[in-house]
Amino acid sequence: MMDVDLEEIADKIVNKCMRVEEDEVIIVSGGIHNFELVEDIAVNIKKNGAFPVLRANTERLRKKMTEEVDKDLLEKTPEHMIRWLDDVDGRIGIDSQKDPRILQQLSEEKIGAQRKARKPIQDKINEEKIRWTGIGYPTEEKAEMYGIDYEEFWDMFWKALNVDYDEMMKRGQKIAEPLQEGDEVHITSEKGTDLEFSIGERNIIVDDGIISEEDKESGFVGNNLPCGEVFCAPIEDSANGKAFFDVAFYRGNEIRGIEATFEDGKLVDATAEKNEELFHEVIENAQGDKKRIGELGIGINPEVHRAIGYTITDEKIMGSIHLALGENKMFGGENDSSLHWDLVMLDPSLEVNGEKVMDNGEHLV
Repeated sequence: MMDVDLEEIADKIVNKCMRVEEDEVIIVSGGIHNFELVEDIAVNIKKNGAFPVLRANTERLRKKMTEEVDKDLLEKTPEHMIRWLDDVDGRIGIDSQKDPRILQQLSEEKIGAQRKARKPIQDKINEEKIRWTGIGYPTEEKAEMYGIDYEEFWDMFWKALNVDYDEMMKRGQKIAEPLQEGDEVHITSEKGTDLEFSIGERNIIVDDGIISEEDKESGFVGNNLPCGEVFCAPIEDSANGKAFFDVAFYRGNEIRGIEATFEDGKLVDATAEKNEELFHEVIENAQGDKKRIGELGIGINPEVHRAIGYTITDEKIMGSIHLALGENKMFGGENDSSLHWDLVMLDPSLEVNGEKVMDNGEHLV
């Protein structure tokens, strides 16, 4: 299992990814199991003359809060948080869950209530263009849940996070170019995908790990680590056809073999080989434009080699595509929803204005 220098990673997050400046206020959150990385990030923020605000969460706390608090109270938006965001310049969030299986049996109705409460906060973050970086974190419990050897999971994750961001930017720009110049997208696969939609003149974003000045000007000021995708918001009412998604995960539950039908941008029918009932339950308890197509994403990280169910790495697989349902206002769309759910397809082919950009998962540009 490879050694990881958390101090080096923290320095990269603060200075390369977020580019924290003097006097900024940065919220840093994580779990108890990865609080050492939270601490190292906080120290680097302070070295820049900025002010870290630390927060911790655990799946045990989330479970107790969900089970023991009434639904009408869970729906209440913490208005003080919205006011506080006027003083916040950025957020860095590390996956706080050590063992997501603890959350598997929670009431989806109550989870939906919590999403509803957080929605105004997320809207404020989007409106104020508050920078953000979301970071995954590998654990033995996650490895067991996803059915992957922990050492393999650990090494794949940190290699993917610590890629050359400048090279990632160059690779992403090559993939983005035909999308920027095109409009009509056609995705097919040997597993049954045959889906067409338009991207119009929507902004094409390269998640290369760096929040640059160009990103700020475009209006999208966030990234995920590991990074490595090119994405945009499709025209919301334009998707027609069928899509096959290999895998999705929700609160530790695996959903596999999803066959989805879209008409005029809206999900009208879906089946799944595993956990079909859960798939529909998640959507049913979300609010807003939860059934509309929200994102086209293309994975470009060369260090992610297989789908395991951990979305933050799965959606970065070189040659994969993910489509999201729901919210997309944060990157130029019109969907307003409490749900943003990435669904991953492997080995797809992609055409833009009739020009093949991907062939069975292989990039052709």
